[in-house]
Amino acid sequence: METGAKRTFRIGLMAICLSSSFAFADISEEMKSANEHYDNQEMMDAAVIYKKLALQNYLPALARMGDIEDYTDNHESAVGWYIMAAFQGNADGATGLGRAYATGFGIAKDPNQALYWYKFAADKDDLNGIKAMEWAYQVGEERSGMAVKVDLKQSDYWKAKRIPLEEARNKLIKEKQQAKLKEIYEKQQLLKK
Repeated sequence: METGAKRTFRIGLMAICLSSSFAFADISEEMKSANEHYDNQEMMDAAVIYKKLALQNYLPALARMGDIEDYTDNHESAVGWYIMAAFQGNADGATGLGRAYATGFGIAKDPNQALYWYKFAADKDDLNGIKAMEWAYQVGEERSGMAVKVDLKQSDYWKAKRIPLEEARNKLIKEKQQAKLKEIYEKQQLLKK
């Protein structure tokens, strides 16, 4: 390659790298905004943002679109979103897909596939997947929809994985709540001045 062409190539490559990092920052901010709407039960606002991100193949948004569709009883559509997320390795999508196979909502009931996808999620330390595995081994196939027999040792194994993850999640939630309270308090103090 000629020197000028190499320089142009490097500049183009740098531009792509920079623009992709800005795009990722935008996606992260949009996802944060969508999650805030979701947490505040503003589903229509959340769904618009999630769908936009999902159509860009952003995995967390794909799984969340599945959750919204599932919640609104559009089970077949939910399964489509879950499949797109799960087949790309997303644990939330795998949990949703496992739930669909276990219940038969949106797809034919299949205890083996339910077990596969819940375990896939649980192996990625997905708390909902772990809870599902723990419960399945406590109650067996008939109640869980997963191809397992009651096995309390396996249930205890998943329980041992669940407890520290729940503690960490609860600690994070508490820290966020405390930070929000501190922010509110500081704003109130500014208003008093």
